[in-house]
Amino acid sequence: MTGGNGDGNGNDGMALTGLPRRWALRRGTVGMMLQEQKLQNWLARLACHEDYADHPLMDEFRALADEHMKLMRQLTKIAKISDRMQTDTRQMARALHAASQTDPLTELPNRRHMIERLEAELCRVGRSGGGFALIMLDIDHFKEVNDAFGHAAGDVVLVETAGLLRRNLRAHDLCARWGGEEFLILLPDTDQLQAEMVAEKLRQIIAHRPIAHQEHSISVTLSLGVAAYRQGRSADACIQAADDALYIAKRAGRNRWVAAA
Repeated sequence: MTGGNGDGNGNDGMALTGLPRRWALRRGTVGMMLQEQKLQNWLARLACHEDYADHPLMDEFRALADEHMKLMRQLTKIAKISDRMQTDTRQMARALHAASQTDPLTELPNRRHMIERLEAELCRVGRSGGGFALIMLDIDHFKEVNDAFGHAAGDVVLVETAGLLRRNLRAHDLCARWGGEEFLILLPDTDQLQAEMVAEKLRQIIAHRPIAHQEHSISVTLSLGVAAYRQGRSADACIQAADDALYIAKRAGRNRWVAAA
């Protein structure tokens, strides 16, 4: 036997329609308004009927009906406030989640988002096979940009570089700000050779696209480390391989990419 208020089939009143809770609340608000209207209509019909209009209890009934309608209006207001509060709570939760996953300056995904996505990619590869590649890249001599043009210019360089990277990747690739002037790119379904081609493409785009700030034209270059996934590697090992290759590229003179060993 099923207890509680339901439809006689063991279904909770909130689940009668199978709709989300927010729809149930809205339906409840409308339902209370309809009940109030029905009661008003009923009172009007009784008032028109001679047998009921002059009944000695009619005045008391009208008073009780008025009290009932007042309570119904109060409940309707409470339900509307509850609807708004739940909508605001959901919107706030979505905003907080987005903020926790996004770098505020460049609006790229942040390190946390990248790690979650990389872990998911490792699970996908483990289930279905295939592979992916990572590109760790660094803006060369970024401290010199800050020293020569100021930190505001450095922020512009980061934002413009992030935009160029994002616009020149596939829709399902992920470019994240890893920290400071470092970025990490995840390329699903990509082998080593394909990833190297992407790295060279990005290197050339940045090198040939000076960034304007006030009256200055700031030229920047990238150093990049490219590492394709190898079976059995953890997320940390994949990232470390790309980072090691980046370090070699920087030691070799910058403005170049190096493949992981």
